Amino acid sequence: MRSRVPLQILLYATVIRSLKVVSKRGSVDGCTDWSVDYLRYRVLLGEPVRIKCALFYGYIRANYTHAQSAGLSLMWYRSATHTDHEEPITLDGTRTLKEEDALWFRPAQLQDSGHYSCVLRNSSYCMKVSMALTVAENSSGLCYNSKMRRLEKAELSKSKDILCPDIQDYTPAGSEPHVTWYKECRPKQWRSSIIRTADLLSIRDVREDDIGNYTCEIQFGRFLVRRTTELTVTAPLTDKPPKILQPPEHKLSVMELQLGGPVNLTCRAFFGYSGDVSPLIYWMKGEKFIEDLDETRIRESEIKMVREHLGEQEVSVSLTIDSLQEEDLGNYSCYVENGHGRRHAIIQLSRRELMYTVELAGEITSAVRMWMEKIKIMMLTCPTLKWTRTSGVRKAERKNTLLWRFCQTCWKSIMGINSSFLTGT
Repeated sequence: MRSRVPLQILLYATVIRSLKVVSKRGSVDGCTDWSVDYLRYRVLLGEPVRIKCALFYGYIRANYTHAQSAGLSLMWYRSATHTDHEEPITLDGTRTLKEEDALWFRPAQLQDSGHYSCVLRNSSYCMKVSMALTVAENSSGLCYNSKMRRLEKAELSKSKDILCPDIQDYTPAGSEPHVTWYKECRPKQWRSSIIRTADLLSIRDVREDDIGNYTCEIQFGRFLVRRTTELTVTAPLTDKPPKILQPPEHKLSVMELQLGGPVNLTCRAFFGYSGDVSPLIYWMKGEKFIEDLDETRIRESEIKMVREHLGEQEVSVSLTIDSLQEEDLGNYSCYVENGHGRRHAIIQLSRRELMYTVELAGEITSAVRMWMEKIKIMMLTCPTLKWTRTSGVRKAERKNTLLWRFCQTCWKSIMGINSSFLTGT
């Protein structure tokens, strides 16, 4: 008959097989070190806090009772930082005490901030992990520390739930917590669309004036426990591409410019709310990006925020050409993009033809000189003609005199007078 294996040995074997290494970070003196756990404890000065050994909550497949039954001991150490020398913790049994797999601080004090390592070991096995604790005072005049708030976002006109987090250690098992809610550290008369249930504050129809800081508070013995959430409100997520405001999106804009002068082109666009995605707006010349052109003369500015409201943004970007050259002429396109599409607008730079203007001005000047000479001759050669509207030289003389015909032609050409003025008809 086979002898019965002691229960303690079976438990020990089960625990050892269950010490599953997910991603070993280091080993010092034969002790597997998991470094600092992702869960960080942050509490206000004067609040109670319970630091649980993270080994039993994601690193091994055993709880504290099983480990203890298998002959493994749980020890606690503290250091100012993770790289500092660790020292055993001295517990006074009143403010600081050990409770199974956790340490209690009732209440926490500023000097308690640091790293706390729990070490599970026996003569042949060792594993450890560290947890970070931060104890801070309230910000001046507030019931919370502004650096210890949870951040939440809500979309306009939609619903949003705000949770009072990490309070399970301060509520008796099987009972609902009694939570008091504040906004900006003051009691508030909540509207009917905001419902409070246990550890949840539910906003059914989010409005812009719901932006702010929400603090939940519960009583734990003679202590108060507070958690604060900063709520920001945004416009609903857009499902459309950006819209170009300048230059016109569906019309070719033409600019006639002199060579050698400076040029500044500005593109403005509206972007609907797209989460944390930054606006994408840029210039191109044909198929080339601006950085592929002559960087000594042609530059694209940084994206400038013109205005922002509830996550919706109006932005601009400028294109500067220090001295316009012949090769700079052509089409420049401003592009805007988001996850829902791409749009563009075009500005065409063309050269202003100054020579035509100069030549035309010269022709006008020459014509004026010519007609002034004709007027001078006419005034000298036609002094005896009577220039009236209804009469003058007799009709027969007017029609048969070459001098009259010359004067008539000159006068009509220069003064633009209707022929009836001279003919008397």
